[in-house]
Amino acid sequence: MKNIFLIILISASLFSSSIFTVENTNNLKIYFANKSDFLSKEQKKYIKTKTEEKLKSAGIELNKVDASTFMIKIESLEVEESHAVLVTIALGEEVVTNRKDKIGTFAWTYYETDLFEIDEPYKDILEAVDYLVNEFVEAYLDDME
Repeated sequence: MKNIFLIILISASLFSSSIFTVENTNNLKIYFANKSDFLSKEQKKYIKTKTEEKLKSAGIELNKVDASTFMIKIESLEVEESHAVLVTIALGEEVVTNRKDKIGTFAWTYYETDLFEIDEPYKDILEAVDYLVNEFVEAYLDDME
């Protein structure tokens, strides 16, 4: 019985919707934060260019006035004899809270990460960024329907 409950719980979480909404996110500027020693300037530029292409192909405009911030952050960690990389994709926006005084603030309105041990640093990072950006684009397209 416990196994059936666990299978149902896992299945439900796999097909559940995200807590984030990216509806009407039509204008972004990309901010790339590289906190690792694994990427050259050319590799960083390539990742940023490929991300821009994916966002544009989904119908998202880039670098217009009052753009929200689309962050790509790459951090590396040394764990014993190996290295791990944390890749983060986030959407930062100016928002107004629902508090009594309606405070304007900056908030991460979309936030996804991928943490993994690396074998081939550039290839592994490129795959992680590609995966996370594809997830964002899919969420954007779903929200726009």
